[in-house]
Amino acid sequence: MKGLSFNTMVSSLVAAAIEQLLNQLIKLDKDFVSDLIPVVRQQLSIEVTDLSVSLTLLFDGDKFIVLPIANQDSDCFICADLNTLLDLKQPENVTHLIRNGKLNLEGDLNLAQQFSKAFNNLNIDWANNLSRYLGDGPAYTLVSFVKQSAQTLKHQASISQTTFTSLMQDELKVSIHPLEAQLFKQHCRSLQQSLAKLEQRVDKLTAAI
Repeated sequence: MKGLSFNTMVSSLVAAAIEQLLNQLIKLDKDFVSDLIPVVRQQLSIEVTDLSVSLTLLFDGDKFIVLPIANQDSDCFICADLNTLLDLKQPENVTHLIRNGKLNLEGDLNLAQQFSKAFNNLNIDWANNLSRYLGDGPAYTLVSFVKQSAQTLKHQASISQTTFTSLMQDELKVSIHPLEAQLFKQHCRSLQQSLAKLEQRVDKLTAAI
């Protein structure tokens, strides 16, 4: 019973936090509401298996209501781990994940795809929203810095991968590049031919003596 009470408490806290976040997103992106019109008053229940958290989302046309329970009788019921749920950001991934057995979905598939499409289309003008609190200049500078930092981290990750591969192949010689293997075979064949010619010369010189 203690475990059940703890999970219920966690789900309640998560539900409250998500409800507040979603309703803030509505204020930050007006188009978000337009994308949610097809799902008005339809329930989407989600069970996050690896976190033991259950939620039910309902958009009433003005705001989100998030309940700390998952009802299999909802218009759409989804059961998956957190990583799989994050992959749902792309609507086209829903069918793929179901076929691969990573996502258990019961009910209206279109409802899940519509929710996914709405979240994927979120386009928040952070500079404009932050300018209310920081001013135009500082807000623009902060947003630019964050975007540039994200691009830099992505670029550095790519360089690190390339450097690691080069180190393994060229420096540590842990792995052999396919071109190196081909050149090595050619050198071996050339060496064998040179040795054969040298043996022939030695034989001729020996015979002459």
